[in-house]
Amino acid sequence: MAHPASPTHRLDLVAPSGSQVTVVLPAERSAPSVAAAVRFAGGSYGTGFQIGPRGYHDFACSQVAPATTRERFLVHGREVVVAEADDGESSVATLIGAYHELMTVYAGPAPRRDRVFSLFDSLRIEDRVEGMVVTPRAATLLDTMSEHVVVAVRDLGTVSVPGPAQARNHVPTHAGARTRHGEVWKVALPGPALAGVSGHAFVLGCAAGVAEVHFADTPARTDQERLDWLDGIDVAWRPR
Repeated sequence: MAHPASPTHRLDLVAPSGSQVTVVLPAERSAPSVAAAVRFAGGSYGTGFQIGPRGYHDFACSQVAPATTRERFLVHGREVVVAEADDGESSVATLIGAYHELMTVYAGPAPRRDRVFSLFDSLRIEDRVEGMVVTPRAATLLDTMSEHVVVAVRDLGTVSVPGPAQARNHVPTHAGARTRHGEVWKVALPGPALAGVSGHAFVLGCAAGVAEVHFADTPARTDQERLDWLDGIDVAWRPR
C-alpha cells in the first residue's frame, strides 16, 4: 500500500551568482531562515561576504559580537553601515538592500571610509525577494571563487548548499545510504565539538545538487525526528 506524500516546504532561491537554487524540506511549524555567502579573489587579493535578511547587521552587532556604529554613507544610492566591535577585535561593514543585507568582516578597528567605499563600489548588486545577486565589476579582475546558500530550521539543523564548482569536492567516492531523493554519507567534523552543534555532519547527494546538513544539538527533537527530516531533503542547483 502506497503511503501518501508528506507535506513539504519548497524554497526557490537566488544564489549570489544569480543561479537558481531550490531547496525542498519536510514541512515544519518553524519557518526556515535563509542566508548565503560568496568569496571573490584575484591575484593575491580576496574577500568574502555574507548575505542575510533585513536586520542581519543589527543582529550581528547585538547578539554575535556587540559593536558600535562608527559611520554611515551611501554607495550607489544604498546605505552602508560600519560598526566596530566593543572589544576592538573586529569590525563589520554592511550594505543595506531592499530585502537583504550584504556584510563583510574586518580584523581589528573599523577601516577608513574610502577603503570600505572602494570595496562596495567594486560590486554589482541586484537585490531580489528570492536573494541578493552580487558580482564583481569587470574592471576589478576579480572572480567568484565560492558561494553557498544556507537554510536553517529551528531545532532540526542547517542545510548548506555549495555552488556546482565546490559540490564535486564534497561527495565521497563510495556509495552512501539511500534517501528519498538521493544518497547520504555521515562524516566526522574536524576539531572539538561546539556548543549546540553535533560532532558530525551529513553529506547529501541529490540528482541536481549537493548539501552538507548539520543537525542541531538540542533536546527539542529526537535523533529519529532529525533523520526523518534529513531523508526528505532535496536540493537542486540551476546555473545561469
